[in-house]
Amino acid sequence: MIATEPAYISDESKIVSTIREMFDRYCATFVDLAAGKRSDVEALLNFYGAPLRFIGPTFHMVMRDNAAITGRDGIGGELERLHAAHLVGSTLDKFEPRVLNQRAALVDTTWLRRGADGNLIARYGVVYLVTLTPEGWRITSAVNTSE
Repeated sequence: MIATEPAYISDESKIVSTIREMFDRYCATFVDLAAGKRSDVEALLNFYGAPLRFIGPTFHMVMRDNAAITGRDGIGGELERLHAAHLVGSTLDKFEPRVLNQRAALVDTTWLRRGADGNLIARYGVVYLVTLTPEGWRITSAVNTSE
């Protein structure tokens, strides 16, 4: 099957609105997976595009395909760690998109993760490169900006 190119959105406010809606769905899906409310880790492929780069202060990880994204050495492993830490909620404290062109945006975020007791587990920043792929808007790079 040949993928068709997605329709371009020329209005910057519509691009931002579409990306914000994607992040809202992404957050709900990620939290439900991490909290054990669902187990279909492949649902994350509605938000990530391979190859996916994740860069932290001490690592640079490249997940070359969908199996690497959902696998134990990719986002799947992060979900397992968060489940063990009893994550029950994650919210965006900051969401600042910057449209680069009709196919790409940088999204500067700060996430707040909460445990079962309601206490803050982590506060961290991530800058995402979000690109318009044949499947729609996808996160293709993430850089942890926390200190």
